[in-house]
Amino acid sequence: MMIMLMTVGLGLLIGFNLLITSWQKTILIEIKYYQKFNHSSSSLTWAISQNWQPPKANWQCMTEPTYHLKACIKQSLLKIDDYVLIRGEADDFFLYALAHFDNNRLIVEKGHWLDYCPEKKAIYCE
Repeated sequence: MMIMLMTVGLGLLIGFNLLITSWQKTILIEIKYYQKFNHSSSSLTWAISQNWQPPKANWQCMTEPTYHLKACIKQSLLKIDDYVLIRGEADDFFLYALAHFDNNRLIVEKGHWLDYCPEKKAIYCE
């Protein structure tokens, strides 16, 4: 009887250990996601405060070495308005915003922040 109770108890402990290990992996994945998201968001915010050359069809990038921020702009292919596409980067994670270009500054209207590329083909976002 004692051996049976110990076997059941050991099985429960092993099961709980596997469950906790899988939760830890999930939490680490989420932490990395939010770190990249926040870093990309910071890059977008930083990009808005910079002076840029007029946007072209190809990406123009700027980096901030202290905080490792990288942001790029290019002329958007959207037919709706004369938009500039801004991309905030963090490793392989990107956030986008649509803005207008005026006197070497980017003017972002409320609601033009995107977590996906608004161009019709993904190749135009690379």
